[in-house]
Amino acid sequence: MPIDKKDAINLLEEIALLLKLKGENPFKIRAYENGARILSTMDVDFSEFVLSGEIAKTKGFGKALVEKLTEFVKTGTLQYLENLQGEFPDSLFEIMKLRGVGPKKIKVFYDDLNIVTVDELENACLDGRIASLPGMGEKTAETILDSIKKSRQYESFFLYANARKTADEVVEYLNLLPCVQEIEIAGSLRRFKEVTKDIDIIIASDKPEDVMNHFVKYELIDTVVANGTTKSSVILSDGMQVDLRIVGRDIFPFALHHFTGSKDHNVAMRSRAISMGYKISEWGLFKLEEGKKDQLIPCQNETQFFRELELNYIPPELRENMGEIEYANQNENFDLVELTDYKGVLHCHSHGSDGRNSVEELIEYALGLGHQYLGITDHSKSSFQANGLSVDRILKQIDLVNKMKVKYCNQFTVYSGIECDILKDGSLDYEDPILEKLDFVIISVHSSFTLDKASMTSRIIKAIEHPSSRILAHLTGRLLLKRDGYEIDLNKVIDAAIQNNVAIELNCNPQRMDMDWRHWHRAIDRGVVCSLNPDAHYLNHFNFIDDGIKCCQKGWLSADNILNCWEAEKINRFFEK
Repeated sequence: MPIDKKDAINLLEEIALLLKLKGENPFKIRAYENGARILSTMDVDFSEFVLSGEIAKTKGFGKALVEKLTEFVKTGTLQYLENLQGEFPDSLFEIMKLRGVGPKKIKVFYDDLNIVTVDELENACLDGRIASLPGMGEKTAETILDSIKKSRQYESFFLYANARKTADEVVEYLNLLPCVQEIEIAGSLRRFKEVTKDIDIIIASDKPEDVMNHFVKYELIDTVVANGTTKSSVILSDGMQVDLRIVGRDIFPFALHHFTGSKDHNVAMRSRAISMGYKISEWGLFKLEEGKKDQLIPCQNETQFFRELELNYIPPELRENMGEIEYANQNENFDLVELTDYKGVLHCHSHGSDGRNSVEELIEYALGLGHQYLGITDHSKSSFQANGLSVDRILKQIDLVNKMKVKYCNQFTVYSGIECDILKDGSLDYEDPILEKLDFVIISVHSSFTLDKASMTSRIIKAIEHPSSRILAHLTGRLLLKRDGYEIDLNKVIDAAIQNNVAIELNCNPQRMDMDWRHWHRAIDRGVVCSLNPDAHYLNHFNFIDDGIKCCQKGWLSADNILNCWEAEKINRFFEK
């Protein structure tokens, strides 16, 4: 991924922090701090800004800083930073990852208490040393303890996108063997859970020992936990556990269903089987007859397995015991959205705020994907951290987008939008005359996450009720394995969205997947419209749509439920209401 302005700011801030911890010259430290501060105020394509030499002409960037940032852009790394990092224990960087523990706190902990590990920080919180530090207090200690607790909960999980990539690589390696007759990823990955603990793989083969010998030689294995003839477990170098099971081809459909799960789905399926005079296990579907040996019912695949139990095929994503068995008993198919239904992105960022590409580059890329429309939605002015658009800048961008509308009018629809901050009191970040110039407004929370449930709910509903609001983005603000969502009354927010003709976004950035799939089935039944968006900041973020469609399927969404699957004319009517 190309180096952007945010990457550079983080780099400079980390260098400044490490220099502070070393006790370096304050003027040297300030050079990096000033560089980060100046960059945060600039509206530039960072890589181009560096490689073109413009950075060397900018006040605040001396020769040493320019050389380091040039190396960073060209190589993606910086040897100077790596050398600095090498002067401190690795454990200190684990503290830096804790939410709510910024550079200033880390320096105080390091200087005053010589804290270099998370365990030492935890002990200092528990015994009162953190609370006794100037400017800290009991609340700070409680917040840090909560952050440590969550960090430990998260560390055993992996994002779906990362785990799936690893799983696909393992499958590709295993598929090199001719004796692998069938192979499938199972478990929570096959059900498209947003985070997972491990990878389950099922193989059909008549030479299990050959497969297992091949498996445990995989070059990315760190530890072989168990190595048997039909089941082995390994830990990869990235910490991911992979469990491999090998069965005969005649057993494969049953094992695949069983190890796909979920547990609740399997329990419900076993109950149904028993009521029909059958028994289910990973070893097969058996007909029970009193006084006779259980009779295996042959099945070539899962479709036939479901059919024997008088059910239509249940997609793996839906196997959570949330009504899928009852539905499959009464309906031919689940009418789920497909990738081919998707017609355009309505939430993406240009380099006007914190995106990588120009408006025209985004349009051309979307056209190349076969999309029919695109909404340009940069950040609003209060999102300083994302280079949000001032009033003058958003007016200029509206003019630019209007020119693009004319240029592409015969082949593509371009919408001028904004991702507008919901301020603490529920008001929006621009005055009405500005908002009314836009084709549509996305509303979202980017600050004051710690409001209580009632206040946050009231804040969001007030924003929903604004006549310009059309899409509520990343509903809970969660960042998977990094930050829990803020507390809201989901039912009240959903009701407000329905009443005010506001779509709720399924943000398919792998770290968000927000609104959570667990809520969509019921929300759709109540009349909510979904807007499926990658929240793209780079062109390759458009790839998130593929997994977003899977998440929609898991939430039981059809194309009719999703704004981005509608024709432009229908979207226009939705925006105009």
